[in-house]
Amino acid sequence: MSMIAGLPLATATPGGGDLVGLLPEVIVAVGFVALMLMDLVVPPSRRSWLAGATAAVLAGAFAMSVWGWFDAGPAGRTVYFGAVAYDRLSAFVNCVVLVSSLVTVMISPGYLNRRGLHHGEYYALLLAATVGMMLLDAATSLMVIFLAIELLSISLYILSGFARDEERSQEAAIKYLLLGSFASAFMLFGMALVYGETGHTQLAQIALAMSHPGPLDPLLVGGVILMFVGFAFKVSAAPFHFWTPDVYQGAPVAVTTFMSVATKVAAFAVLIRVFDDAFASYYAHWSSVVIAVAIISMVVGNLAALTQTSVKRMLAYSGIAQAGYILIGVAVGVAVPLGVQGALYYLAAYAVTNIGAFAVVTVMSGHGEDLDSYDHLRGLWFRRPYVAAALGFFLLSLGGFPVTAGFFGKFLVFAAAIAAHNVALAIWGIGTSAVSIFYYLRVALLMFQRREEGEEQPYAWPRTSLLGGGAVAATAAGTLILGTAVPLLLTVVQLAQAGTLPGAT
Repeated sequence: MSMIAGLPLATATPGGGDLVGLLPEVIVAVGFVALMLMDLVVPPSRRSWLAGATAAVLAGAFAMSVWGWFDAGPAGRTVYFGAVAYDRLSAFVNCVVLVSSLVTVMISPGYLNRRGLHHGEYYALLLAATVGMMLLDAATSLMVIFLAIELLSISLYILSGFARDEERSQEAAIKYLLLGSFASAFMLFGMALVYGETGHTQLAQIALAMSHPGPLDPLLVGGVILMFVGFAFKVSAAPFHFWTPDVYQGAPVAVTTFMSVATKVAAFAVLIRVFDDAFASYYAHWSSVVIAVAIISMVVGNLAALTQTSVKRMLAYSGIAQAGYILIGVAVGVAVPLGVQGALYYLAAYAVTNIGAFAVVTVMSGHGEDLDSYDHLRGLWFRRPYVAAALGFFLLSLGGFPVTAGFFGKFLVFAAAIAAHNVALAIWGIGTSAVSIFYYLRVALLMFQRREEGEEQPYAWPRTSLLGGGAVAATAAGTLILGTAVPLLLTVVQLAQAGTLPGAT
């Protein structure tokens, strides 16, 4: 019998069950190739067809992810020889990523047409990045993690510079590329150290090797910390955040909408899988680093947001602070299961809220430039009351006001910190969250201020399209539902958290 790597050929060849475990990713990957081919034949005047095809692909992948939630079962399993997880954690995160991508597609055609950027490759690159994010949240091998990060990163580098004629967009792409390359190098070096010290690339085997009693391995600790640096860059955690405000402001706002949510969700999912499962036995050696980064992110993000006059930069610094809150759950997730559950709940709440806020900025952006200055929002309530109300609701949720998704997300991660006997970390979170109220309310109140008599409106708000209005309404409804149906979502994240590392012992 023919042999591959010492295994019979029949054993070394993936079976049908492996393909089933990757069906959502396969659907999006096939859609990516199909869209590139469709762009060759679809006339420029009909590019909205490409948006429809993209939405159909994402909806199909979402349906398969929901089916996979029930098919994978409570424990889940790995496919492709332990390289990819087929479990409820990946299904849950896939759904969040796919919904974020779908909302981005809904708000994109009108915005791209107004800005003269409606090119077919936009949708193909969006799907390529989505495939990378879906592979990342399911990865249980260091090699798959790195390849998935590079796939989503390269796509986002190009999308950041999609406004080819704008210097700011090109600057954003270059900064993202250069700093992203440094972060990838740190992560790859860390992976090399972990592999060299454990002899494995699969997370389950790494977890088993690290759990064996023995003297502390400083090289292994160094590899773990270097990997965390790479992940911290992807989730925009301080002090690895310097690219975030410039890239968010320079990239087309539809691209910023997508990357501000989907990238962070996928990166946090693999961060939970790697650190709260595979590296759990070394918790005492990396937890202090994660806690320090969480505190720095909350402080830097909130204080820097106070001084902003740009909507996109304010939301960028807000995202840095939100990453700090989610890191609280990661930091205590080994000690108390509520940490991981709170982080997963927060990811879903942050996704629907933040993408809603950026969706408002996208649908309100005009022909000449993105809606960016605070002054552009002044008086919005009197001309677009429903859009202004939605944005105000999203800002209140980001600030953690009660009866919103953001409030319960923060409540859960703070409660997890207290349950882990780290009251000081919870106090840092509560204190910095109180600071955030000032800049969120500042922006919200601007929309309700009338301009003085005779003062000219400096920004021409476009009419809200049916798709754009639907995206804003859907995200507002999602923010409200996640803030009221808390027990239901908690049950979902508890099921997703159980067995987050299939095959681990």
